[in-house]
Amino acid sequence: MHIHIRVHRWVLWWFYVGLVCGAVAIINILSRTLSRGQEEFILLIGVLFWVLGGLVCYASEGIRIEKPSPQTRSNEPAGVREQREWHAASDFLLPGNRKSLLPPRH
Repeated sequence: MHIHIRVHRWVLWWFYVGLVCGAVAIINILSRTLSRGQEEFILLIGVLFWVLGGLVCYASEGIRIEKPSPQTRSNEPAGVREQREWHAASDFLLPGNRKSLLPPRH
């Protein structure tokens, strides 16, 4: 079963910024002596960042999961769907004395 996942570029940026900010927040929580209220505030801001990102992503269809469209292949006969046309590289050589596609060595 083939599926296509289409992700907008801004969704990836939002994800990366969230990871970096989350790492900074965790380092600050672990390395500094913050009060319980300050820690909860930092965690609340992080949760709001991820929830806002998820809502915006859902609302603007930032990530779409699609199945391949069957219309492009339904017009082809069954034999063509299974086997595609194939040509060897030698089929594309120009007529003449030269037997290589690469430039001559000097």
